[in-house]
Amino acid sequence: MKKLNVKNKVLIEAPLTKVWEVLIAPKFIRQWDALPEDFQDYYLETGREIEWAGSSKMVVTEMVAQETLKLSLYQTKWDLSPSECDISFTYSLKADAEQTALSIQIGDFAQLNNGLEYYESYTESATKVLTKIKALAENKV
Repeated sequence: MKKLNVKNKVLIEAPLTKVWEVLIAPKFIRQWDALPEDFQDYYLETGREIEWAGSSKMVVTEMVAQETLKLSLYQTKWDLSPSECDISFTYSLKADAEQTALSIQIGDFAQLNNGLEYYESYTESATKVLTKIKALAENKV
């Protein structure tokens, strides 16, 4: 079966520490992605759960400071149990002088019945998210 992984990247004119802060601090996350209204202002860390009651949940499954952030997504509308489904968002950072390369990989949507629809939707979403993260990290928002 062909994999359906969204991949995208952006070069950000900001130090690695600033880009990392935009990725893990709720005050910034709320500006580039949705968080549940009741989500406290806790920085993301391994094991942290972000839950939209009755619809979906994300869990920080891997985190290497200023290198990698991986969150696993599960939606209750999928016809799979959480243990059968491995859809994740992986953000990877690499520094070069005063620039930071940020890449995102989302998927694999091939395991879902309507995986191609999710793949197409998240392809568009990934571009918007990276653009917003870049603007926040470069203080252009």
